[in-house]
Amino acid sequence: MEISQPISSDELDLTPVFGELDDETKARVLDELRRADTMLAAVRDELELEGAPLTLEQYPSGQTEVVANLKGAGGKLSFEAGLRPRNFFSESPWHPGRPPRAMMTDAWDTDGTVHVTVRKLVGTHKYTIQETGAEIDEQRFEGPVEAAAGFAAVCEQLAELARSRPPTVEAWAPPDEEAG
Repeated sequence: MEISQPISSDELDLTPVFGELDDETKARVLDELRRADTMLAAVRDELELEGAPLTLEQYPSGQTEVVANLKGAGGKLSFEAGLRPRNFFSESPWHPGRPPRAMMTDAWDTDGTVHVTVRKLVGTHKYTIQETGAEIDEQRFEGPVEAAAGFAAVCEQLAELARSRPPTVEAWAPPDEEAG
């Protein structure tokens, strides 16, 4: 079963993503994550988007991550960011029935994306396709506080992107998709 917890939760356990942290490090990591959460909540409210700004996600595979996923335009536009342990995307996929994979908490990756769902004519048929409206490059961090601060910076960039255009499919669709 997937477990999702808002970053603002008082019972938030960061261990699945960051490993064991001393109290001072945990407080600094939480400060950075909550700063990002507050920033994205403001963008969500300002642009009338939907979704919890930041959540900690735990999957049956053992994979864990902190994600931002704000949606607009009836779910056809999403502003997404992620903070994951370095082996979140491993070369050997997990299969149901196997024990959950352990996450390596010695380095973390962050990135962000704006996705837009468009209708595109392919041949003689129109198909619904998810396009990338914008990307924030993946970065790797070696320390938990640096990773959380780097993720907060990604969230800040995502907020700037969200405010840069109206939250509509037309504003975010790649130019060649607007005519299709």
